[in-house]
Amino acid sequence: MKRSGPERWGQLAASFESMDLSHASDLLGQILERTRLRGQLYCRTVARAPWGLRFAPTTSAALHLVIAGSCHLTQGRDTVALGPGDVVLLPRGDGHAVADSPRSPKLRLEDWLATRGEGASSYVLGGDGVESRLLCGVFAFDEPGAHPVLRLLPERVHLRGASEDARALLPTVSMLEREYARGERGSSVIVSRLLDILLVQVLRAWADAQPPGGAGWLGALGDRTLASALGWMHAEPGRSWTVSELARRSGTSRATLARRFASEVGVAPLEYLTRLRMQEAAHALREGQDGLAAIAGRVGYESEFAFNRAFRREMGVPPGEYRRKAREVQGP
Repeated sequence: MKRSGPERWGQLAASFESMDLSHASDLLGQILERTRLRGQLYCRTVARAPWGLRFAPTTSAALHLVIAGSCHLTQGRDTVALGPGDVVLLPRGDGHAVADSPRSPKLRLEDWLATRGEGASSYVLGGDGVESRLLCGVFAFDEPGAHPVLRLLPERVHLRGASEDARALLPTVSMLEREYARGERGSSVIVSRLLDILLVQVLRAWADAQPPGGAGWLGALGDRTLASALGWMHAEPGRSWTVSELARRSGTSRATLARRFASEVGVAPLEYLTRLRMQEAAHALREGQDGLAAIAGRVGYESEFAFNRAFRREMGVPPGEYRRKAREVQGP
């Protein structure tokens, strides 16, 4: 039977509504951009045994790349042997040490950096023994507290140089070392972008290696249904979403979405939505001039009181205090 024009348009509109138009597959990139997670390479070191560096705890994530040779990383009570091509990410910024041997004396990083010649790209550290080359970097971000991506990770992500995942990083690492060593015009920008690329590659490799449910929402992005639900929430965090509506748009049942979301992401859909809203509110508080009532409405709260309570529960401080501290860090 031939369908009427309005009926056909209604079905067409429904089909578009059920499609994921929010680019859910690139949520990782969106979040990294939104939170201004940026890499900085602060040390390219030629080290000859015996040698050692000690890194104090920091609020930033630390990254170590072993370009050549070998060394040992000590983190708490753990000591891990690193070889050529190994990549280690410490998402929490824990205090740690890197040395040719766990028994070697270790200089504080600050003291070592203070001895470097101005403008030099490599600095020889240690004695006259076996040589190793390392790149050390850091990832900083605007938002205080645990980063929404980095808090998914364990205290240490280690990719062995012989692994397929680490070998896939070689072109990026090679470009990174070459660009940093040359130090030409615009190198700082290129190095920062290459570190950003490297971080995404490490995150992908880690997520792919996790069992179901082990990588949180980062792993869930590989599931078409869950990625769709996440995409809709990120596209309109202030909307009054229900699990039923998210399920309908993602092409599944309410019960299935709730079960799979909790299993893979680690929290219920609406709990995730609350966290997302608070991250969006934090961004607005840092970057904009809108009042608390306007921000509350934008992220789905009719009551400023309810918004204040939810923000403090998630971020640890009231929104007004958060804004004040963020402005102090940013400066005039």
